[in-house]
Amino acid sequence: MRVDKKKELRPSILDRLLDDEPHIQVEADKNRHQHLRELRNSVKRDLENLLNTRYRMVEPPEEFTQLELSLLNYGLPDLATVNIADTEKKRNFTRHLEKILRDYEPRFKTVKVNHVDNKDNTDRTLRFRIDATLYADPAPEIVIFDSVLDPVSRTVNVEESKHG
Repeated sequence: MRVDKKKELRPSILDRLLDDEPHIQVEADKNRHQHLRELRNSVKRDLENLLNTRYRMVEPPEEFTQLELSLLNYGLPDLATVNIADTEKKRNFTRHLEKILRDYEPRFKTVKVNHVDNKDNTDRTLRFRIDATLYADPAPEIVIFDSVLDPVSRTVNVEESKHG
């Protein structure tokens, strides 16, 4: 059976330029499952990078409207300035996360971010779940990432959900 090159899953340009195994001179052919696993891993890596990047603090002048979706706004605001003390503020923060993911993760066809309650009332981390659909041929691929924002270190950890 012949593989249509237009339908073949290909890693992003960044993933093709990065070489995790430089000692291997010839790449082995990969099946769809292997390509999907690599795609999921690269999305996870890029999500962690996006959510652990802080954007600039000063608003650009209003006449520079195109800067709204530029790299100047890539990432999250300084988390020291973000109030997530109550349920409504957590909901607002997750809506903001959704917007950031829609703006800066083009591999997502759809994305939804939901706050996840902590089982321990003394746990001050913010837990959220990212439910997304990745563009993939021949059919979109559903991914779920369980994420934790640590308010002390101000870092976000992203893991692919084991509970689909």
